Amino acid sequence: MKPSPNIWINGRIAPISKSKILSFHQGLNYGACVYEGIRCYRTNQGTSVLRLKEHLDRFFYSASVLSMKLGFTKAQVGQIIRDLIKKNKITSGYIRPIAFYSEPKMGINILNSEVTFLILTWPWDDTKLVDATTLSITKYRRLSPSSIDIKAKISGYYANGLLGFIDAKKAGFDLPLFLDEKGYLTESAISNIFIVKEKTLYTPTTRNILSGITRDTVISITKDLKLKVVEKDMKPEFLKNADEVFMTGTGIQLQAVKEIKGYFLLEKNPAITDSINEYYKKISKGEVAKYRKWLTQ
Repeated sequence: MKPSPNIWINGRIAPISKSKILSFHQGLNYGACVYEGIRCYRTNQGTSVLRLKEHLDRFFYSASVLSMKLGFTKAQVGQIIRDLIKKNKITSGYIRPIAFYSEPKMGINILNSEVTFLILTWPWDDTKLVDATTLSITKYRRLSPSSIDIKAKISGYYANGLLGFIDAKKAGFDLPLFLDEKGYLTESAISNIFIVKEKTLYTPTTRNILSGITRDTVISITKDLKLKVVEKDMKPEFLKNADEVFMTGTGIQLQAVKEIKGYFLLEKNPAITDSINEYYKKISKGEVAKYRKWLTQ
């Protein structure tokens, strides 16, 4: 899936084919890069961005962790995103703001270095269904919150996720499932996990995960569906008598899990996962009045 033809870079919209970005810079060499994944959807009121404020809050927070000065306010970036969606004629799609230290120099001292800030969009059909996935618990442990700022979305962190992904693929599964140093469940490479038992959803605490915005959305809307959510530390054995398991993320939204190697096998239609997914879709399309506050037209 290729990006749209126009991107925003350092204050201007330009054709992606003519936008030259240095391939040798500190962002590439040291993972000194922050980014966000944001979705926009087709609604009766026009194209609308879901939870733009929360995504921009996290993007700016991630930049602050790396002492990165973006040079724009949240309000300005929000308007830039809207302008770029219009320029690329996106009705339903994906938005990726990225900022990285871009001076072509060696050395880990990023402080006061030049920053490149760009935003890309992709058309993305919001009706496309994502197949159920399979997971295996990887031999690699999730990065410790005592070693990194777990609340920031920094590209360098994702080497951990990539190692787990390669490990899972070699074992014949789609995605990894990480444990922390104490052996508790955390998350997958780029998505959070929910475990369903009857009408209760269990999900790892935010102590050792990147607390996803889609995860927060699911937690917020479950009361409407008469479901309960419990955040707790869980060992892998907790998966063994689960009724359903699903993943959440901005890109995948909700994705059912059909197998976790040695711990879980989906044996019936994931009715609760499907009900949450359908409600989530209605919210994203502006069909639920109480959540229209989450949509930026």
